[in-house]
Amino acid sequence: MRLQKGMAVALLAAGVALSAFRPQPTDDGLLARIARQLGDFYTAARQEKAYLHIDRPVYGTGETVWFSAYVVDASRHQLDSLSSVLHVDLLSPERKVVARRTIRLQGGRANGDIDIADTLAAGTYVLRAYTNWMRNAGEDFVYSRRLSVWPASPLGPQEAPKPAAPTTAYARAKALTASRPDVQFFPEGGYLVEGLPAVVACKATDASGRSLDVKGQILNAQNAVVVSSFSSRHGGMGRFAFVPGASQHYHAHLTFPDGSAADFPLPAAQATGYTLHVVDGGENFLVEARYRGAAGAPAPGPVLLMTQVRGVAAYPGPRPLTSDAPATWRMPKKNYPTGIVHFTLFDGQGTPQCERLAFAQNGPPSLRISITPDQAGYGAHAPVQLAVRVTDEAGQPVATTFSLGVSDAGLAALDPNAETIASNLLLTSDLVGYVQDPGYYFRNQSAATSQALDDLLLTQGWRRFVWKQVLSGEPAPLRFSPEQDISLVGQVVSEHGNRPIANSQLTFLQSRPTRTVVTGTTNADGRFSFAGVPVRDTAIVTLQARRSQGGSNVIIKPDTGPPTEGQPLPALLSLAQAPAAVSTFVRRSRQAQAAELDLHPEKAVRNINLSNVAVTAKRVAVPRDDPRRLYGATGGTVIDFANEPAAQSGLNILQFLQGRVAGLTISGNPPNMTAQIRGSGSPLFILDGNRVDIDFISTLSSADIESVEIFKGTEAAIFGGSGGAIAIFTKRANPNYKGADKGPAPGIAVVKLPGFYETREFYQPRYNALVTNPPADPRTSTLYWNPLISTNAKGEAELHFFTADGGGSFQAVAEGLSRDGRPALGSGTITVRGK
Repeated sequence: MRLQKGMAVALLAAGVALSAFRPQPTDDGLLARIARQLGDFYTAARQEKAYLHIDRPVYGTGETVWFSAYVVDASRHQLDSLSSVLHVDLLSPERKVVARRTIRLQGGRANGDIDIADTLAAGTYVLRAYTNWMRNAGEDFVYSRRLSVWPASPLGPQEAPKPAAPTTAYARAKALTASRPDVQFFPEGGYLVEGLPAVVACKATDASGRSLDVKGQILNAQNAVVVSSFSSRHGGMGRFAFVPGASQHYHAHLTFPDGSAADFPLPAAQATGYTLHVVDGGENFLVEARYRGAAGAPAPGPVLLMTQVRGVAAYPGPRPLTSDAPATWRMPKKNYPTGIVHFTLFDGQGTPQCERLAFAQNGPPSLRISITPDQAGYGAHAPVQLAVRVTDEAGQPVATTFSLGVSDAGLAALDPNAETIASNLLLTSDLVGYVQDPGYYFRNQSAATSQALDDLLLTQGWRRFVWKQVLSGEPAPLRFSPEQDISLVGQVVSEHGNRPIANSQLTFLQSRPTRTVVTGTTNADGRFSFAGVPVRDTAIVTLQARRSQGGSNVIIKPDTGPPTEGQPLPALLSLAQAPAAVSTFVRRSRQAQAAELDLHPEKAVRNINLSNVAVTAKRVAVPRDDPRRLYGATGGTVIDFANEPAAQSGLNILQFLQGRVAGLTISGNPPNMTAQIRGSGSPLFILDGNRVDIDFISTLSSADIESVEIFKGTEAAIFGGSGGAIAIFTKRANPNYKGADKGPAPGIAVVKLPGFYETREFYQPRYNALVTNPPADPRTSTLYWNPLISTNAKGEAELHFFTADGGGSFQAVAEGLSRDGRPALGSGTITVRGK
């Protein structure tokens, strides 16, 4: 790697410098120290990224999303083996998790599928993926992408639901406020400083986060025009330049596409401070720093520039800086790998003053995958052979692992700027917030797309690390551990106040598919982890917790994944307003699903809710099929707590049972109580299907209990004990319970823990001349899907599949990753004549 004179370049992802630093004054030693601290941070953090390649960009209700997962280290983008577990969630338009998959990773690769149930409503959904370890970088770096899901199921609604209209004046006012566009201004480098030239980026979105085109002017406090005209260029983003005056305030007067107009304030200008300006000069970045001090005072010492791309750092020597003469640098792009360059300006004391993001692109953003079918066109049920080859910019072959899907070409046209593995790894995975049309920035390389990309980086925040933490030498906060197997993690907090409870004693009780009892203790932050849980399908786990001094007045909060909060997801257009390709897709999908239901009518069976039916029979026992009845035992002596007024008094369970059941003797006072069943001995206690001890039972309030069953003598044989058994069923664990106090019971939590998902195989029939009347082929939108493919040493692979019943134009899309972490992309067209 050739260096500009006076510049040091180091690879920090491994925590060591790869080149010797040229001797410099003491300030250059400060830069070397900062570089070393940054390297230490990257080494300790070992951040990961996840990406999902899906079979197509658009789906319908009742369909399946097929995905291929890539998990890489965040610095080099090489397939990562730190984590062995990947979590994949599907979030509804209301941001509720409606489907979840736990996938086993092997060398950073996995594949799976996730159903969009036919009972779900159409709308904008979110597909997200993450490892436990990824969450240490912050919830913003969980992989996510939006999916348009149209009403295709013949069993579901035929149109996406419309938002309810406001019914009160207050609601109408609130809706009007929520619909006001969101306009933000971002001074380059971070600040406006009086008297110093400034570039300010602008970003405008509607209430659902969609971009809005704007145009307008910048005015001062006296409404004098400062910038006569500016407008957004792409994605609601644009920029303008001006010089802020002393003691002035500025605002933008903007006009929106619907003709409305509004004023928005700009950030206030500082009287003193630094600015940082970066210009893309072709082969180099041209960097300029300025300073304004009080009463024209000079800058306090030379300034330092640190730049880095995913741990590859380059920094020149220090520069003097005065109020009259800016400091300038010329930073060659060739010193960086392709990706986001993080520019940071430090003062002479090593304090960061300004930051700016830019993009270094050295050659194409991805390797090229060529896809060549063996014929110009195919008939129905015809064999297809695809020759795939991966090459670099020079046309040399590259060994690559990739995935490939063949889907209706009309669907790809509905989202031409969808995310790709290149746009994700090189751009969006290092930015905070939603990026609209990420594929746009790499699809067609031009001056316009480069300018739009620079606008994006002026407005989208960097959050991979915080300099204060890096420079302090504090280790990166690691709340989450890398998972090698199924684990259950969470936190124990106080019942009132949500304060973490350290040294809480936990008991993990698993009833199925195997019986397991494990104990543990929370750490100083009240967090716990049970790893290596033997789960084949779904485990029902009961957690019970006590304070270190005793007492169960704590709340167990199992970790159910990253938060799902966020601004409303944009609604879909009606089918009448949608592009013609959507109507065609919905019709074909609905026909295919209807044909499938004809072959398998049992799939159409649904539970029916009966209204206006009065149930008069008194329920005196938990139903046989209740999920809390894990042992399968029924009968015994039943105490119906839910319909006993005295049970609502707040006595503990044992106090309430005293004298109520013949042959059951309860003695002692809380918390030291004992129970005996005459002729049997000390009974077992079963709480919602899981064994617990009497000390824990004595902490539960009778008001939280739905029913208790006492098994004596031979009745208790199924539990494996000789002293009888007492089965306790809580209200909160009842899946149908609708009480106002629905929520975690003090000291106990029942968790459904999914095991590793058994991925289905994509349907790939094999036709031959002997099959004269084959059944209907369900493949309409996706013709072929292969999630795990590797090329040979020549970068080549050969794929085989058959066409289906229908004809049309299909697009084959391949995405992958080379061994050295370079993304790979390619597409080809397949024409099918059909029947």
